[in-house]
Amino acid sequence: MCGICGIYNIGNGEPVSPHLIDAMSRLIAHRGPDDTGKYIDGPLGLGFVRLSIIDLSGGHQPMTNETGEIWVVFNGEIWNYQVLRKDLVEKGHQFTTHSDTETIVHAYEEYGVDCVAKLHGMFGLAIWDAPRKRLLIARDRAGKKPLYYTRTNHSIVFGSEIKALLGHPEVKREADEQAMVDFLSIRYVPAPATLFKDIYKVLPGHWILFEGDTVRDECYWDFTFGKPEHRPIPDYLEGIRHHVRQAVEERMMADVPVGAMLSGGVDSSIISGIMSQLTNHKVKTFSVGFDQPDFSELPYARMVADHFGTDHHELVVNSADMTKYWPLLTWHRDEPVSEPSDLGVYLISKLARQHVKVVLSGEGADELFAGYPKYVVDWIARYYHILPPMIRDKVLQRLLDQLPYSMRKLKTAARNLSQPTPQRWMSWFGIFNSPLKEQLLSADLQANVDLDASREFKRWITNNPQRDDLSSMLYLDTKIWLPDNLLMKGDKMTMAASLESRIPMLDDRLITYAASIPSSDKIKSLKPKYLLKQAFADFLPEPILTRKKMGFNVPTGAWFRSDQREVITNLLLSERIRSRGYFNAEYVERIVQDHLSGKTNYQAQIFTLASLELWFRVFIDTPELEMPQLSVEEMIHAEQLTVASH
Repeated sequence: MCGICGIYNIGNGEPVSPHLIDAMSRLIAHRGPDDTGKYIDGPLGLGFVRLSIIDLSGGHQPMTNETGEIWVVFNGEIWNYQVLRKDLVEKGHQFTTHSDTETIVHAYEEYGVDCVAKLHGMFGLAIWDAPRKRLLIARDRAGKKPLYYTRTNHSIVFGSEIKALLGHPEVKREADEQAMVDFLSIRYVPAPATLFKDIYKVLPGHWILFEGDTVRDECYWDFTFGKPEHRPIPDYLEGIRHHVRQAVEERMMADVPVGAMLSGGVDSSIISGIMSQLTNHKVKTFSVGFDQPDFSELPYARMVADHFGTDHHELVVNSADMTKYWPLLTWHRDEPVSEPSDLGVYLISKLARQHVKVVLSGEGADELFAGYPKYVVDWIARYYHILPPMIRDKVLQRLLDQLPYSMRKLKTAARNLSQPTPQRWMSWFGIFNSPLKEQLLSADLQANVDLDASREFKRWITNNPQRDDLSSMLYLDTKIWLPDNLLMKGDKMTMAASLESRIPMLDDRLITYAASIPSSDKIKSLKPKYLLKQAFADFLPEPILTRKKMGFNVPTGAWFRSDQREVITNLLLSERIRSRGYFNAEYVERIVQDHLSGKTNYQAQIFTLASLELWFRVFIDTPELEMPQLSVEEMIHAEQLTVASH
């Protein structure tokens, strides 16, 4: 696991400054504290920082072929590199290291740009083909590893994190207003956009080739919920067990210790258990909880750790941690902290890094096997449509109106059952919907943006139609929600602690296999994630299989009303946020006061606005691009002193 960056002065051919590559690399040094490297070839410069995992002595990058004509910088791991290496040796290629990186170099020599499709792994990479003067950048199939790029007047600039790009003097730190409004809608920015104007993500499963005056952006891998393969349930269960175990075993490949993130949920428990079977020593597991018991899964994590006999470690996060680390988390995210759970992931990663260099994590299974409650509600939609309009519109809607506020998610979802898939999707993940944005956003901002954040989801479904509504929602979540939010969080927060995270449940073969299973077999008796739980029913403790899904929830609502009350008011009711001209100050004050008084629960809206404001202060307002050293309280106090001095 590493960090990469680079510059190609494609427009003017000027030599790249080695000092500039060094400066960009330093901004992502946390991704690779073990080694650094750079390569300059006239108008091309590559930078690299390394976290040594495989071939500790021989994996130095940038790496080249025998002739010095092909160069690569690579962040990630290639699981099938030994198979590829054997094939390439038989074709006459000569290797000088045992690293997976060198396999990429020779695969490019043999197959050209088609080499990317042969890589089974997680990666963001760049290949410089000196004879052809072309630069190839690529991202793995599921989007586990981030990769960004921008184009200035004369240059292509790329890197594993946005801050590396911002280290280039021609890359401006400007907010993209449309992306900002989309962030307010769904808590993150759908690819290829980022919150920075003119900086883009490479899409998962895509490569981009810069050569002369041409730019080619091609999709080399995708999956689809096509015609299902109807089989007996036992066959599916066996197939799931095979693919999951194979994926876990591959991801235990390392020349350093490997541990596991253990939440106490089904997915991480399965992974921790399989790891325990595949090794003859105790697997180190790591869990995080919160100072309010209703939000803590630690008892379940301990149950799993005891069941499999792991070497278990845990920590408890409190309100003070949130305000202490919030600016730092923003720096590492590159964009606003979209999920309060970033805090827990970062702190448990710091703890894990004291014991291991690599952890396996459980993201992805919910999106493959319909694990969220929203999928069950959406599955009901097909029956809802059968009902006569009189019953739907009169009887059911009146019943919904009688449900308490605590069931607002269910009320919202049920009211959207008759809507197309993108709108139903938005009903679950939306923060500020269009009516709320009309109250929140200034008239000037509204005139410049599209308030309908579901347009990207409509585009995906229009271009990639799936076999039924549930499959459409699973596809959307796997293609957008996972890489642009959950996987981004996992990568940025673990790498902030110089820790590599691997994700077995998003093995591309498992994704393809899960997509072949009929939707009717994924949800049984209104139970989500039915098949995955059945596949490991005899493997996990029974309470883990039957417990209610919690998710990685953080008690921000309670914290905002108590310890963080002053922080929130100083951030969101400040003159600085008013001066930006983006928001209706009276509306912001109303939702803050309504939440603090306990009248309404606006914790998601408040967290989203506060995270955005902190992002402006960390990346846009500061004259120098540097890692924040202050807590939120200290930032606010410093601002107040500055105002007072003037």
